[in-house]
Amino acid sequence: MVSATSPRLLHPDPSLDAAFVAAVRSVQRYLRFLGCRPAELGDLVQEVMLAGLARFPGTGPPVPWLLGTARNLFRRHLRDRQRHAEVADLARLERSWTEQARDGTGDAVRDALRACLQELPERSRLVVELRYGEDLERPAIAARTGLGEEGVKSLLVRTRTALADCVRRRMARE
Repeated sequence: MVSATSPRLLHPDPSLDAAFVAAVRSVQRYLRFLGCRPAELGDLVQEVMLAGLARFPGTGPPVPWLLGTARNLFRRHLRDRQRHAEVADLARLERSWTEQARDGTGDAVRDALRACLQELPERSRLVVELRYGEDLERPAIAARTGLGEEGVKSLLVRTRTALADCVRRRMARE
């Protein structure tokens, strides 16, 4: 996978190499925001960067072009795996991404989310880590935590709502 420490990507226009290297984190965050699973992230980021190296028109900054390519490749990935239900409204997510990434990288939102996660009760933080960090489904989370599947579902709904409220409050303060 291309990483932020890669010395050179070898784009036909060498001046774009640094811009492409800097864009890797934005592409990773964007794909995770759209719902890309951690196990699939590296391959999709690589596909996006390779497409950029091969086809980027060279006009304007590469990040918007790369994010559009990431969205299209992710859609194709979902279609290939017949998993349309995971991303119900890409247009709504796109608007939300634009609003949240005010600083160009989404660092402010990420930092607010990290702080909000630390404020969660232990059990809520564990369930979030199991669901989104380890990508476990509700039955597996229920088995690990001793909760019922419906309990896991309810806790995740309450926790996501609390996190969204907390992040909104923190972002409004900035």
